[in-house]
Amino acid sequence: MRNLFILLLLVVSPYALAAKANSFKVDQVRVDRNGKGYVQFVNNLVESRPSCSTHLKQLAFDVNTPGGQAIFSLALAAKASNKKIWAVGTGTCDVYGVVESWSWGVIRD
Repeated sequence: MRNLFILLLLVVSPYALAAKANSFKVDQVRVDRNGKGYVQFVNNLVESRPSCSTHLKQLAFDVNTPGGQAIFSLALAAKASNKKIWAVGTGTCDVYGVVESWSWGVIRD
C-alpha cells in the first residue's frame, strides 16, 4: 500500500503546482522571431501557478520544437474555430522566464 501511495505521488506531483486553462477561449497567440511564443486566454489560469509566472492568462511554447509546433497549431485552430482549450502548464517557466510553459492541451467544444 505504501509503495502504491509513493508511486501515485510521483505521478501526480509534476502537475500539482501547474496552472490550468479550464475550457477557456483563446484571446491571442503570439510568436516572436526567435520562435518562442505564448497563448493568452480570455480568463486567468486556475489552480496554482509557479512563482516564476507573473502572467495570469498565458502559457508559453517554443515553435522550434515539434511539441511547440503542435501547440501553435492547436491554439490557432481553437482561435479560428472559436473553440475552447483545456490546457495544463509544466509548473516551470523555461520558455519565457515570466510565463509558465505549456505541458499539454486539447480543444474542447
